[in-house]
Amino acid sequence: MTAIPITRSSRLTRIANGIRRHQTALILIAPSVIIIFGLLVYPLLRSLYISFFDLHITTPWIKPTFLGLGNYTSILTSGEVREAFGRTLYLAVIGILIGIPLALSFALLLNRRFPLRGLVRSLMLIPWAVPGVVNGLMWARIYDAHFGALNGLLYQFGIIHDYIPWLVYPEIALLLVALADLWSSVPMMSLLFLAGLQSIPQELYDAAAVDGATGWNRFANITLPLLSSVMLINLVLKTISAFGLFDLVYLLTSGGPANSTQVIGYYLYVQGFQRQEFGYTSALAWLIATMILVLVVVYARLLRGQEAQA
Repeated sequence: MTAIPITRSSRLTRIANGIRRHQTALILIAPSVIIIFGLLVYPLLRSLYISFFDLHITTPWIKPTFLGLGNYTSILTSGEVREAFGRTLYLAVIGILIGIPLALSFALLLNRRFPLRGLVRSLMLIPWAVPGVVNGLMWARIYDAHFGALNGLLYQFGIIHDYIPWLVYPEIALLLVALADLWSSVPMMSLLFLAGLQSIPQELYDAAAVDGATGWNRFANITLPLLSSVMLINLVLKTISAFGLFDLVYLLTSGGPANSTQVIGYYLYVQGFQRQEFGYTSALAWLIATMILVLVVVYARLLRGQEAQA
């Protein structure tokens, strides 16, 4: 076959067509870029700018004072922030130590064959799909001191002899918030584990059974190593959700009693919407975001190491 020579005019035509295609693509994505910038990029940059100022919306006639790193220094030296951070870590630890084993147990059960398995898997999503406000109102009724289901159940079984106002005790209020949070977070973690279980080849279990491995040996040497990536994903999600928990605390305790449930997410609300210290709140939000980013990087490194080992 004879090669067709590419003339100068044909090259120019190709270049012109390419430019027109790029222009068309830019025109098509421009609205999305503008919307994303307006709703995401600009507010982030604006909050970063505000974090260096002493800004109160209650005194708009006063010019904001530039503090530099003053807000960040105040946060890092604040005992109130340290206490809120400690309560947030407590929620994260409860969610990890109780929630992840519980979710894995549910996933192992749902991975077995039984009647109406598909329906049960669908119903598992309901606690997670319920809006946070509805979840908070439901648990507020369960913990209610006069008509709560928890008191009624314990009273019927003879465990208590009088109704108890559970949420007025600082010693257990945060634990009750953590249990309510587990109700909504465990189903999604279970489905993630279930997806990981279904990706494990059955041939591995068959070969282990032929070699005489017990059920526990198959679980410890096949299931857990191959679920390491899902395990760390759930770890990341649970840690992030603990730092962002607000709705349950707001509806159940409003940070009380005696600030015993004032986690970092609720503390942000107090500083920003009650005390209206926008500069301080913006600095705190950026510190939390940076901390979560560092944790995600650490988890990602662990994830890659576990995947390579598995």
